Amino acid sequence: MQRCSICIIPDTFPGVAFTDGVCGFCRTRGPAPQAKRTVLGEGALRELLASGAGGSYDCAVPISGGKDSSYVLYYVVRTLGLRPLALFMDSGFTNDFARRNVERECAALGVALVIGEPTVYRRLLVREALETSKRLGRFVRLCGNCENNIRSFVINECRKHGVPFIIWGSTDFEDSAAYFLSAKATTHRRAFGRFGNVFRRAGKAARTLAGRRRGVVDTIAGAAHGLRCLYYGVRDNVASGAPEGARTLNPFLEVSYEGKGVRSLSLFDYVEYDPYPMIETLKREVGWQSPADKESRMDCRIHCFGNFQHLRDTGITRDGFTMAHLVRSGLLSRDEALRREEILARDAEGECREVFDELGVEEGGALAAKPREARVPRT
Repeated sequence: MQRCSICIIPDTFPGVAFTDGVCGFCRTRGPAPQAKRTVLGEGALRELLASGAGGSYDCAVPISGGKDSSYVLYYVVRTLGLRPLALFMDSGFTNDFARRNVERECAALGVALVIGEPTVYRRLLVREALETSKRLGRFVRLCGNCENNIRSFVINECRKHGVPFIIWGSTDFEDSAAYFLSAKATTHRRAFGRFGNVFRRAGKAARTLAGRRRGVVDTIAGAAHGLRCLYYGVRDNVASGAPEGARTLNPFLEVSYEGKGVRSLSLFDYVEYDPYPMIETLKREVGWQSPADKESRMDCRIHCFGNFQHLRDTGITRDGFTMAHLVRSGLLSRDEALRREEILARDAEGECREVFDELGVEEGGALAAKPREARVPRT
């Protein structure tokens, strides 16, 4: 396998041609589209937030203990001088580093913290997703209901406390779909929960099941576990108080912000995103910590499945794809990105096995899948 001489995209990445050692991303697109766009500015953010002032809290900051949401909370308090309500939703698979980061930062900044607990169905859902994945030979629905859990918790707490704004740490850099679509993360987030997106999600699930060439037994077992996964997803949405009325019974539900009486914002639509200086600030000011060289998405212990599957499908982990993006944008050196990617690729399988063991699920075909071989054209 060869890698792009500018970023770290491998020649196994589907549909990306290489010319003289340079991948199509670097050759035809140059800097990432989102690096070129103009942020709206801190002044615009201050003006917007001032329009909702008057309650006990100026805004809510959902915090996971990861770098981006932690920086949002820090920025809101130290730079904007606001009174945020910190909201931490424990998924049931939260990394210990992340949990301690949340507690440490809220104490250091003097911020009120509300903690949401997972329902009993969350782990059952993930267990069934692993059983389904074994039969399909690839990991599916591991993150299943996490976004719904977080959104439901945050919306309900904002309603309870009369908070007008939610400020997230979502960025285009962390969202690979935004790169391919050349769209703001805001646009991508707004699509979540709309009928068309939910319909496409159901179609994707059907195509995944139908498109895997497995034996009859595995196909039937995979479908059975997949249905259980959907069932537990519905139970999870109901138990967590998803604010969607009868739509809560939809197994492909995506909780939307529309009509909920609270406005969702992303800090990085207003201020520049530069992750590694942000990390140093957090370490210095609030004692933020992470596993060595694994600052991205380190807050969830099942994120490793996404990294593993992306590595098998493309030759690079999901986090590695993000780092390639940062390299093209001048926010990370190629050598440093490559060093970190080698660590992620080395550890992904072992981290997946730890979750299998924790949930009492035997390993299956998903971990045994062969890595993608180079098939892309060169010119």
